[in-house]
Amino acid sequence: MTSPRATPGPGGNALPELEPLQALWRGIITGLVLVMPAAILNNLLIDDGTIEPGHPATFVFWLLILLGGAAGGWATIRLAPSAQLAHAAAAGAGAYLVAQGVGVVLRLISGEHISWLAFPFMAILMATCGMLGGMFARKWLQQNGPAPRGDD
Repeated sequence: MTSPRATPGPGGNALPELEPLQALWRGIITGLVLVMPAAILNNLLIDDGTIEPGHPATFVFWLLILLGGAAGGWATIRLAPSAQLAHAAAAGAGAYLVAQGVGVVLRLISGEHISWLAFPFMAILMATCGMLGGMFARKWLQQNGPAPRGDD
């Protein structure tokens, strides 16, 4: 494995250039930063009756979850410019799978109904958002030109 190289970020901050699989894991974690709080808050507000499942606030939480998938794809491509868009898609879907895995375990423990049909649809949607985030990151990198490396 090669050592990560530092590339200056937008504010002059050095970002390490990672291997695609290393960036994928960091992309999943980046996605979880948005996905988990939005999903937890949404479930808490629905469970205690503060909002109904069809309330417009649930749409806002849903958008935040999708934004988390895009952020995971963005981080993957930004940290590993050599990564493919499939890595970005995997980061979005991976963040969803981790968050939903926790949710499934909690629902199984409490005995609540689980809608198994919705899981594949949402995983594909999160993968699409991750790929879009990766596409935006790739475009951002192209517009700003190749960043000089820290060892140049």
